[in-house]
Amino acid sequence: MSHGHHHHHAPTGSRLGATIVLNVVITVAQVAGGLLSGSLALLSDALHNASDVVALIISAIAEKLITRTSTPEKTFGYRRAGVVAAMINSVTLMAIALLLIKEAVTRLIHPVGVSAGPVILLAILSIALNGLCVLLLKEEAEGSLNIRSASLHLFTDMITSVAVLAGGVAVAVFGVHRLDSLLSMGIALYLIYASWGLVMQSLAVLMQFSPPSVDVSTVEAAMLEEEAVRNIHHLHVWQLTDTDIHLEAHVDFHEDLPLSRVNTILGAMEERLRRRFHITHVLLQPEFEVCDDTDLIADAACRREPHDH
Repeated sequence: MSHGHHHHHAPTGSRLGATIVLNVVITVAQVAGGLLSGSLALLSDALHNASDVVALIISAIAEKLITRTSTPEKTFGYRRAGVVAAMINSVTLMAIALLLIKEAVTRLIHPVGVSAGPVILLAILSIALNGLCVLLLKEEAEGSLNIRSASLHLFTDMITSVAVLAGGVAVAVFGVHRLDSLLSMGIALYLIYASWGLVMQSLAVLMQFSPPSVDVSTVEAAMLEEEAVRNIHHLHVWQLTDTDIHLEAHVDFHEDLPLSRVNTILGAMEERLRRRFHITHVLLQPEFEVCDDTDLIADAACRREPHDH
């Protein structure tokens, strides 16, 4: 038995398109400004903005794939395209961060003079435009791991630009050129920190781990509230996407009940699971005096109370 799925609504193409165009503009301006000023922080920010463009394109493609209809060969369609995109975007952010740290260390050992004027102007431009991009995707980011990963690129780039601005002011006022490299390292460490959570969330979905919001023992207890049920085994809970939770289980009954009664009990059980745990798809297999060599989760002998004879 099963209930309907919750479908993720893709963000409008115009919003993603607008953020892509804005980030192309920012990237070109920052590359030019970074080369003219000699600012590593500005070039680092430009590299991050370039990754924003790639991340947004990946997210846009994934959102398009998600809406494709399922086929006999792809019964789930491309529902996990968004999770894969989130993983790619997050890992890319971490790789960029490592490159920034390497370059920053080199600049600390061999300092390069920085022209503060272009750095300050372009940092202000980047803060404004990236802030606008974050606002454009804010609503969609709340309900999609994919869009959240793209939005994280944009948000961290806005924070990066704040650090670049601080570095430019420090150079202009105090003539401290090494601060540019130190800020780059700080930015890189923040990128790693911000990306790690999304990497682990994406990995958990792809590896079909139980959602953190669902405690398996609590789920079992809720299912056992039905007096006619002897035990629950072969229980699996996983996420097809970041918002679509699936559950399957074998339900062992005390006695051989009519099918109509079994359907009523399983229907009530499904409704309880959906209401309490927000499980969107439930598949329950009713059993009576069947030992299929599984424990609640797996790999153990059939969990069975002794039968009364």
